[in-house]
Amino acid sequence: MKVIFIPFLILLMIVLGCHEVMEYQSNDQSRITFIRSSDWGVERSMEGLLQGRSLLSSGSNEIIMLSADGTLYRIDSEQMTVDTSYVIGGSSGTGYADGAIANDGNLYALGPGSQVIEVNLSTNSVVDQFTPGAKPGAICASSTESRLYFTDTIEDYIGEIWTNGNTTGFTSDTFYPLADIMIDKSGGRHIVAVCSNDQGSIYGIWLDISESAKLLPVPAGSPCSSVIPMGGDSIFIVSCPEWTENSGYVCFFQGYIEYMDMKRMYVEGHPIDMCFNGNSGYSGNLYVMSRTDSGNTIITVFEFPFSHMEPEVASVIYIDGFPRDIISPSFGEYLMVLTSE
Repeated sequence: MKVIFIPFLILLMIVLGCHEVMEYQSNDQSRITFIRSSDWGVERSMEGLLQGRSLLSSGSNEIIMLSADGTLYRIDSEQMTVDTSYVIGGSSGTGYADGAIANDGNLYALGPGSQVIEVNLSTNSVVDQFTPGAKPGAICASSTESRLYFTDTIEDYIGEIWTNGNTTGFTSDTFYPLADIMIDKSGGRHIVAVCSNDQGSIYGIWLDISESAKLLPVPAGSPCSSVIPMGGDSIFIVSCPEWTENSGYVCFFQGYIEYMDMKRMYVEGHPIDMCFNGNSGYSGNLYVMSRTDSGNTIITVFEFPFSHMEPEVASVIYIDGFPRDIISPSFGEYLMVLTSE
């Protein structure tokens, strides 16, 4: 027995030991690429950022990067330097992929497990950690009220967080699993959540009428990955990666509850995230970030010479590296793309 057991134990220790060393020494480098909105040229890039997962805008010339090891980086986008960095939570391979800045200026980041981490950006300190649901998967903030809204990926519901005390408000069940959530920018009363089921179902909540999620009459047509508001005109955009096809598409929807129009636009690659800046271009630019089958990044730029329901492709930009996040802050002079190196 000893002759058989000891080599097996040694082999097991070697395998486990190698796994731990590889994980501990993982060199997950990220890059932020700065693209000019004037001509879609790459102006510069900032490399060597460890384990970057998501980007947020925090005022003029400052962006925030959340990393998988629980570190928050405050980056001067003009100087391309890290102003400060500090740990806000534990290391996680799946956490810190989403966050939102509430109307009081505090950051709420989805951390490991079921945690939401509140960070006071004025004092660079964690002020609270709490669990609003079984497994928050996406989060957005109202611009008009002290409220956050999130999706729960285990129990399939839309939930509300009151930032005054960080308590859970209403929860509204959905029949299908949720992929992403948004709230309209202007009035902050319409919530839209998109689903990862085969039909790409879409739920809406009009807070002036009810806190119950209503299945909208027009689905996206395939599993959704993200949703963002356009701004005015009751328009929102949904991305569908279509992993089993050569490429995916984005849907432009107008109308939040009953009377809805939809326009579908195919893009190169598989779209996983988007951002819109109403200050760039003639009447705003939409940026769609897609993943190629080889694991690199494609940005499709849409502009709107006639109306926001009549998009036209202005540029297609190719970037090396696995796509992570995309933002166009402030007045939209730059598009900032987070990828792996």
